[in-house]
Amino acid sequence: MTTLTGIHVHKVRVPFLRPFATATGMWFAREAWIVRLVAADGREGVGEAVLEPAGGQAASSVLDWLAEGLSAADVGDWPDAPRSLEEHGSPGRALRAALDTAWLDLGVAVGGVAPWASSAPGPGAAVGVNATLPLLDPRALAEAAAQAVAVGFRTLKLKAGAERETDVLVDRVRSLRSAVGPEIRLRLDVNGAWDLETATERLEAVERFRLEYVEQPLAGDDPAALAELRRRVGVPVAADEAVTSLRAVRQLLDADAVDVLVVKPVRVGGPIATAEIAAVAAEHGVPVVVSTLFETGVGIAAGLAAAAALPPVRGGRLASPPDHGLATAGLLEHDLLADGLVLGGGRLWTPAEPGSGRLGIRLDTAAVARYGSDRTQSPTWEAWGA
Repeated sequence: MTTLTGIHVHKVRVPFLRPFATATGMWFAREAWIVRLVAADGREGVGEAVLEPAGGQAASSVLDWLAEGLSAADVGDWPDAPRSLEEHGSPGRALRAALDTAWLDLGVAVGGVAPWASSAPGPGAAVGVNATLPLLDPRALAEAAAQAVAVGFRTLKLKAGAERETDVLVDRVRSLRSAVGPEIRLRLDVNGAWDLETATERLEAVERFRLEYVEQPLAGDDPAALAELRRRVGVPVAADEAVTSLRAVRQLLDADAVDVLVVKPVRVGGPIATAEIAAVAAEHGVPVVVSTLFETGVGIAAGLAAAAALPPVRGGRLASPPDHGLATAGLLEHDLLADGLVLGGGRLWTPAEPGSGRLGIRLDTAAVARYGSDRTQSPTWEAWGA
């Protein structure tokens, strides 16, 4: 058994270096809950919970309440705790993601899933990542894309969906493709901003620029609509916001609605849920791209570990293995890590001097204090299943 001396939950608010625009609005700061499980031998396991911006204050308040509740947890109730968190929707799944990540970081098996095999993926197990380009005019977009390619990115994701006219989108994509040449992979992320007819028109207009896929082109979680769009256009279709659970994924796969699944571990409930989704998707020949909700370095490290553990997929329409959407820590003022994740040549890995946990990271406690404050601390209790 692994004995814990306490649970700490730190709520932080880290500003973006500059406002980040998407089709759903402007991001100015990332609010996050950092979970620390402290073992009697001094080791720590860490995880991170974040919420969708659309959840608003109501979801944030629920997550605050759940985090406070950790301090009152009874060890005898712990086996049912993960199941009860699911009853609280996205805040519960987010906290479940943070807790399961922290357990696995400590080396404790959770839900029958063994901890990650090593203390750090390291350069040998680095994963490819895409660069994310915000909503910019064609000239600025071309400059940003050229800079990304110059430092080694081979896949670029363009935020889109706010354009009022199809010609505006065509100009942006044309500028991007002209700036980087034919070999760089381009993804279009619409964040559900289009209806079926608009998506059909716009994807037909940009299909000639050889997009790797379009991410969440339609609003909502209607598998039939996505399947219809997939029949109409030649651009591969990926689901992102619609990927909320294993059940939702099964519906998408059964409807033959997607070529790619973009999985945000914190949205679906953490590393265990991500592994379950990836296994089912692989059976259907559908690859998974692991992405972030603009977490700090803690959540990104968890995504890196999840991406490195994905099963191979045969017959998919993406490069194998695909590049993942994990290169987002640089968008924030601070990643909350003592030694940041290493990004180079379009690949991401853990620091050269990793921490003691399986994620291979160490918190910068001064940065955590600067951007937030302690939320809860539990009494001593023992981990189940260690």
